[in-house]
Amino acid sequence: MMEALELDSRRRIYEYLQANPGVHLRLIGKVLGMSTGMLSYHLGYMERNGILKSEAEGHRKRYFLAAFAEAQRRIIGTLRQDVPRKIMVEILRHRGRTFAELQTSVGVSKSTLSYHLKRMMQRDVVLRVRRERESLFHLKDPDGVVRILLDHRPTLWDESVGFAISQWSRLRT
Repeated sequence: MMEALELDSRRRIYEYLQANPGVHLRLIGKVLGMSTGMLSYHLGYMERNGILKSEAEGHRKRYFLAAFAEAQRRIIGTLRQDVPRKIMVEILRHRGRTFAELQTSVGVSKSTLSYHLKRMMQRDVVLRVRRERESLFHLKDPDGVVRILLDHRPTLWDESVGFAISQWSRLRT
């Protein structure tokens, strides 16, 4: 691995992804001041050499250090998106929410919420449990979500995340 990181540009990419896992190519390029072509070349090289892993998300890819487990990559990838992050934080704060409760608190249309919940269930981040006539949504690994939010605080943190973490910590003791 050391020889793959001998180039300054690759070392900068590695360090950036270490601090900001799950970001897209364009953001990496913008922050590091690298052209898309050069960045694509180095990311591809690092991925072929087992230093990085990528996950396709629509027409984009998210990049992670290879050390991240698949479950961590799914959680981080979901937390990097605004609406899914709001959904996860709301579920975390209340230890489960109904569709109607999520719609009210997240403030999106039914179709948007339905789309994101479906994708989050497909990614195995959110679980749906039937409760009489309605569904209750839970995080599959709430402790893992909290750990990731704390470990990557500078890039995932906002006021609602801080509030949810403090409530989660209080409820766990």
